[in-house]
Amino acid sequence: MAETNNILPLMLDLSGRKIVIFGGGSVGERKAELFSGCADTLVASLEFSQRLQELEASGQVRLVRLDLLEASDSELRELISGAFIVIPATSNFELNQKITAIARESDILINQVDALGSVVIPSVIKRGDLVIGISTLGHSPAVSKYTRKQIEGLITPEYSNMIRLQDELRSYLKHHVAEQRQRKAILWKILESKFVWSGFSESYETAAERAYNIISGCLENSSR
Repeated sequence: MAETNNILPLMLDLSGRKIVIFGGGSVGERKAELFSGCADTLVASLEFSQRLQELEASGQVRLVRLDLLEASDSELRELISGAFIVIPATSNFELNQKITAIARESDILINQVDALGSVVIPSVIKRGDLVIGISTLGHSPAVSKYTRKQIEGLITPEYSNMIRLQDELRSYLKHHVAEQRQRKAILWKILESKFVWSGFSESYETAAERAYNIISGCLENSSR
C-alpha cells in the first residue's frame, strides 16, 4: 500500500496510454467515462452496463468479454500487458487482489477501488482548460463529493472564458510591455475586475473589449 504522505497530485498527458479496467458494472462504468476521452481505455468483464455498451458503440472504449473468475493468470497478464494504469473494479475482493498482484509484477500503476493503490483518481471538475481534482485519499468519498459540489458552485463557466482571455492577453502584452512585472500586474488587474467578469455574461467580445481598455489605461499611466 502506498504511503499517503508520498502521494502527489499531478496532471498527466494520457494520449496513447492504455488504461485497463476490470469490471463492467457501475464502478467500471464511472472509471471508463473518466478515461475514455483522453486514453486508450479497455474494459474487461463478462457483462457490461448499458452505458459501457454505448461507449463501445461510439468508439470511446474497447470491451473485452471474458469470465474473469475463470480467466487464467496468463489471460489476465495478456490483458494488462502494456497498460499504464490498471483498475480492478469487480465486485469480487479476491479477484481484485489477484489482478492487483499481477499488475504489480510488471510495476504497472494501480488504482484500487477497495484500498489505497499507487494511483488515486480524484473527483474532477473541468471548466475548459481549468481542471480541479479533489480527493480525500479514500478516507471519505462523501467529503470529496461535498467539496466538489461546493467548488462547482464557485467555479462558473465564465472561468473557461477568462482562461482564454488571459492567454490572449499574455501574448498581446509580450509584444507591448517589456517588463514582466508590469505584465503580471496588468493581468492581475484584469483578473480581479468585476467589470470584465460581468462582460462574459454578454459575450466574450464584450469582456475582451473591457480588458483591452484596462490595458490601454495602464499603458497611458505608465508613459506619463
